[in-house]
Amino acid sequence: MSDLPDPAPLDDAPYGGSWRMRIAMALFILLAIGVVLVTNRWLSERFTETTRNRAELRLALYSGNMLSELQRTSVVPLLLVDDPALRDALTKSRYTDTTLRLIKVQGEIGVASILLLDKDGRAVGATNRNLLGSNHRNSPYFIDAMRSRDTVFAAAPRPGGGYDFTYSRQILAEGRAIGVIVVGADLMKHERAWAGLQDAVIVADSTGTVLLATESSWRGKPLDQALTSAEETSAFGRALKGATDWAQNPPDAYVSGEAVLRTEARVPFRGWRMVAFTAYDSVRERVNGVIALEIMGFAILAALTFYMLSRRAWSQSQTLQRESAELRLLNARLNREIAERERMQKCKRSQK
Repeated sequence: MSDLPDPAPLDDAPYGGSWRMRIAMALFILLAIGVVLVTNRWLSERFTETTRNRAELRLALYSGNMLSELQRTSVVPLLLVDDPALRDALTKSRYTDTTLRLIKVQGEIGVASILLLDKDGRAVGATNRNLLGSNHRNSPYFIDAMRSRDTVFAAAPRPGGGYDFTYSRQILAEGRAIGVIVVGADLMKHERAWAGLQDAVIVADSTGTVLLATESSWRGKPLDQALTSAEETSAFGRALKGATDWAQNPPDAYVSGEAVLRTEARVPFRGWRMVAFTAYDSVRERVNGVIALEIMGFAILAALTFYMLSRRAWSQSQTLQRESAELRLLNARLNREIAERERMQKCKRSQK
């Protein structure tokens, strides 16, 4: 009987590879989650700080433009009180050409309005002809100007909402007041420019009353009340659309339940302050873009890992199939050998 050939040595099956692979995959998932969370927090802080710095720069620009307008307007009453034509008109009560004179000055200087009042507060000349003959005796700009020899500033509420920002000064003749010149500062053009931007901007006085705002319904209200009454359908609501409550950084303020970035700057004029509210849209978009790239990278890495594992499993499966075939062949040869030995033993016993 020929000796049986030795079967091909079997590779050690990786019985411990399963739990090791599970641990490795768990660590990989934890690593991916950790990287995404750290990236989210770090980028949120960085982009939020960048957004805040840009908002501060915009506020500085807005404040500078507004101060420039106020300073330019404050000089106009000083020029007009020395105008001989206006002084003669008040002295002689002849106002035929007064309105035309004021309209011409308005066109040259570019102020919002000019109003000439006599000593009783009656409008005798105005760039807005509808005001001719109206009485302003109880208006703050007339009362304050009659009490002072200097140019005085007043923010007077309008009947239809909003404020008139004016500089007024007495017109003197022989040491006595004969009238008041009132010049309006055109701050509304700045307000209209702010309304076209994404930020919501508010200018409040020293008492916290809103003087200028991107939403007309806020004017005249205390700052906190104006923010509480903001509606999502307004421009402010559009500025807050998509604000990120999930951001890692705590929000500066909540308005109508939305988290916003609040930036405040002091205006060097009568204690005014300017507040801007910026949504986190730009921060969220940039952070989400980077995180999406990271997640895609981890997904590609995971796909390559699973591909390599599947190749390894397929290779092991092929090896096991070959070994199984060899074992079946060996088993068949053993069975034949055993049957041959039993047959020979039977033959020997029958010969005896």
